[in-house]
Amino acid sequence: MALLPFLSVVAEDQPLTRKPAWSVREYRGMPGLWRDGRPVTPMMFWQWKPEDYEVGQFSKAGVELFTFFGSTQHYQRPYWKQDGSVDPTFQDEQIRYMLTLAPQSFFIPRIFTTPPAWWVEANPDERLVYSVSDKRTDSRAPRISYASEKYVREGGEAFRHMVRHLLNTEAGNNMIGIHVAEGPSGEWFHWDSQYSRTPDPVASDISEPMRQRLIRYLRDKYGNDVNRLRDAWKDPALTFKSVQVPDLAQRRRTTAGAWRDPQKSRAVMDYFECHNLTAVELLDHYCRIVKEESDGKRLTMAFFGYTQDVNWPIEIDHRGIARMLRSKHLDILSAPHTYYRRRLGEDGEMRQYLGSAALHGKLFFDEGDDQTHLEKRKPRPDGRCHVETVEESQALLYREFGNTVTHGVGLWYMDLNGGWFRDPVLVDTIRRMKKWADVAMQHPRGRVSQVAVISATESEYYLGYRQSPENEISYGLYHHQMAVFHRAGAPFDWYLIDDLEAIRDKGYKVFVFLDCFYLTSPQLKAVESLRSDGRTLIWFYAPGYVSQEDLSLPRTEALTGFALEPVAEGVLQGTLNATGEAV
Repeated sequence: MALLPFLSVVAEDQPLTRKPAWSVREYRGMPGLWRDGRPVTPMMFWQWKPEDYEVGQFSKAGVELFTFFGSTQHYQRPYWKQDGSVDPTFQDEQIRYMLTLAPQSFFIPRIFTTPPAWWVEANPDERLVYSVSDKRTDSRAPRISYASEKYVREGGEAFRHMVRHLLNTEAGNNMIGIHVAEGPSGEWFHWDSQYSRTPDPVASDISEPMRQRLIRYLRDKYGNDVNRLRDAWKDPALTFKSVQVPDLAQRRRTTAGAWRDPQKSRAVMDYFECHNLTAVELLDHYCRIVKEESDGKRLTMAFFGYTQDVNWPIEIDHRGIARMLRSKHLDILSAPHTYYRRRLGEDGEMRQYLGSAALHGKLFFDEGDDQTHLEKRKPRPDGRCHVETVEESQALLYREFGNTVTHGVGLWYMDLNGGWFRDPVLVDTIRRMKKWADVAMQHPRGRVSQVAVISATESEYYLGYRQSPENEISYGLYHHQMAVFHRAGAPFDWYLIDDLEAIRDKGYKVFVFLDCFYLTSPQLKAVESLRSDGRTLIWFYAPGYVSQEDLSLPRTEALTGFALEPVAEGVLQGTLNATGEAV
């Protein structure tokens, strides 16, 4: 087979005169970035706004893709004005400046959908409401509910005009697409993440827009049958119109030890399902606008689908990722790699279910925001910087590069605090990695793993909050256990349980069920179908214990083949068959 030429163009002095078409589709075994029918090496550089040194030096190093803008700039200079107009002056100025530095480069700007303060103030009934009102919530600016239909409608139109403007400027020829941003830091978390470092959740969103969205969700889930709703919520007087969003007290309450029993707590889990769905619907709405305005020729990117390794309340997480992966409007997922294991010698795990993302044709970009040694030379350095020398900085950059190129995904190097790459040695390091990234594009990019790790993101709906005695398992699995997998020496691919049937015959010899406590009947059947062809199934904690209707120890025993006994407290102990040693 002849090699397909790929694009890696060093910037020249002439501007582009035509609008290329961008797409994400398969290339050598993994989703690839394409321009006008030719693959492009997926390596970019991000900073708050284009700077002479970085754009010039990275362009000379062979990097032709750039991304920029962040949340602070959006809040200070919102493009949506109070008279209803859209003013993209700030964005236009920065984009034009970048193209004077690198006329043949390409860019994907981060454009926020968060409504400006004037709109939030003018629409108090559309605001997010927390279950808790205290000094924490009072100290922050009010935010809009993701369930607000008025926000979706009016904010969507403002965003549409912004996208249309960017496409119709001369710089639109160089625009890859839009990085669609919302929520804290643009990462599509619910606003609870502003109060995440605490065992005391603020528990959004009990606003009227969210209550109405929950009612619509319940009508759909229960077939508009109030008797089914009453039976599920165990409330004979309940009507759809009288439904209320469960508050923090209800969410904190576990009804079967560490578990929320569906027979007693169905309302809480139904809300968690709806809560996550609102973020998915909102993101899909804005991505669809980009596709409509560009006739499908520009790409959409979003921070979404992070694996659940942060020890914070469940309201914050992206647990609707299985549904988002099935969106035809979102092309690229992105996330910073784990913040817990970034020191030299640690794994720097990419926070995405990469197996499932690839299965659904989504390209992933790792955000390489590791801080170089140059941060330590500032008068007030960031305390998270943990390298001292240029050699140690290179090692971090190599790890980012190695993780992404061996997984067939993209990477952007990030200059979050400014000045991290202003060293010719680091620029040359980028040049060499870009060269080898180009070489890697000429080789098979698919994975050859024989181990599949399987996650069920809805399982935690049925457990108590993290940082409480009712949930001492989730953080350990997503942080400590995953760290062990990365040190095991065997490559693995991480999938969602929703995709298990699709990967049954992909040649995996070992299936590790990480957090599959909640399983549907079709998912149980998919697991059972793996019991052949010499496959090994590895279980953690209580696989299949939870369904929509109940908790069932016999179901777990039937699934695993183990005889189990529930205990209220204590330390799990066992015996090694080979030696008789107690563990």
